[in-house]
Amino acid sequence: MSDSDEAAKVGIEQIEDIETFRQALAEQKEKAEQYLASWQRCQADFANYKKRSEQDKRDIAECASGALICSLLPVMDDLERAFASMPAELGESNWTEGIRLIYNKLRAILEAQGLACIEARGGDFDPRLHEAVMQQEGEEGMVIEETQKGYKFKERVIRPSLVVVGKGEEKRKQGQRNKKENQKWAEQ
Repeated sequence: MSDSDEAAKVGIEQIEDIETFRQALAEQKEKAEQYLASWQRCQADFANYKKRSEQDKRDIAECASGALICSLLPVMDDLERAFASMPAELGESNWTEGIRLIYNKLRAILEAQGLACIEARGGDFDPRLHEAVMQQEGEEGMVIEETQKGYKFKERVIRPSLVVVGKGEEKRKQGQRNKKENQKWAEQ
């Protein structure tokens, strides 16, 4: 073998080594990209898990608060009924004023937690906010009277208002009376 043959052989081996090296490098780059993509997915999954976990904690706390507030609503109703039916001579006593202050403090605490009263009287009937317990003569679809207050807790209805809804009879009767009067005028 001559020097040129040996040099050609070494050159071929180097080329084969370079090709092998390039293949190995390409394989390693592909593995590194796979590991990076996998790591990024895991990182995103973990971030999503943390967000879901925090949201679940908030939901559980809100549910527990809502349950407690729902159990206090009958107490508020009882106090309101007691104040409404109290004789006038007891209305000015210190004891009554003390109870009224306690009631106001309880209501303020519940409102600070997110409780809001649903306004019903005089408004349109909304089945998402109101529960109709009766119909009476009056403007059709309007809430005439509220028999029990309704409440929202953080924009979610926890107790609908129990209401009396107008059925529109008053307007029909008035319309019939007007029609009869118009006929009388026409006959004259």
